[in-house]
Amino acid sequence: MTRHKLLLQAMAAAALLGATLTDSARAEGLYIGAGTYLSDSDIGDDTVPAGFIGYTFLDTNFLMLSVEGGYYDLGDTSDKTEKLTASAITAGAMASLPLGPFFELYAKAGVAFLDTEFKQEGQNNDKKSDDKAYYGAGFAFDILDTIDIYAEYVVFDTQYNSEMAGVGIRLAF
Repeated sequence: MTRHKLLLQAMAAAALLGATLTDSARAEGLYIGAGTYLSDSDIGDDTVPAGFIGYTFLDTNFLMLSVEGGYYDLGDTSDKTEKLTASAITAGAMASLPLGPFFELYAKAGVAFLDTEFKQEGQNNDKKSDDKAYYGAGFAFDILDTIDIYAEYVVFDTQYNSEMAGVGIRLAF
């Protein structure tokens, strides 16, 4: 089974689960987002983009639950003898705690479908496609009812210790 099919199946299953849970709580629905991140690995730093699409299937005054799929460019970094290029397609869940009408804290976790290419001077390229865990935490400010500005920190469980910190925008529909 290809990664893209697995990602689509996971999002479809999450949407079905969300549809069954909406009877007990108000559902917010679909959202999209994008951000700019500082990616840090063992090889170096890079400023990179990320984008995601999600669905909030539970929204109460105390807890919000969402499923999310995304793309993270983990960077193209190098030093004098090594070069690392990496990216990830993610499928995960996010739990948010509303703290008043305009602020929320959240945590996210899931699986990242990683593609990495490591080049070292004088050696063969090491290309890998791997499935690893990712997790993160952040906070968001609700500007309007449908626009959030967020800041988050995300860690990808790779052999090169990929970590990202970034800011972005989420738009709900």
